[in-house]
Amino acid sequence: MMKTNWQKRSVIAVILFTLLTGGIYGIYWIYTTNRDLNDLTGDYRLKPGWTLFFGLITCGLYMFYWWYRINDLVMAAQKRALRPYRSDNKLLFIVLRIFGLAVINMAILQSDLNDVYDHLNQGVTNMKTQGDDEWSDY
Repeated sequence: MMKTNWQKRSVIAVILFTLLTGGIYGIYWIYTTNRDLNDLTGDYRLKPGWTLFFGLITCGLYMFYWWYRINDLVMAAQKRALRPYRSDNKLLFIVLRIFGLAVINMAILQSDLNDVYDHLNQGVTNMKTQGDDEWSDY
């Protein structure tokens, strides 16, 4: 079932919670972001549970692949929300991950998602009010 109201997350809060919890919030964020993007795009190749499992058993090496692939889902979400592509951040995500700066990746990704969610939520609101005013069953 498709969600109709997407919840934004504060970019600053994502960074702070991740740093303050020693990365535990980052694990939760990866799971929920992956799940939301799967629902939004209909592309379930990156499963949230498997992502965490493979990240754990490979001591984080799988996350290089995840950062590379998650950008495809973001771009598909931008297309669905009729938002212009900002840029393909695959290479940037990999380089930042190499230098241990995945929290910056999280900020970039969350910012892009917030833009998509704003547009989708606005579109849902506009569709509801437009449909109520213009159409009648009788």
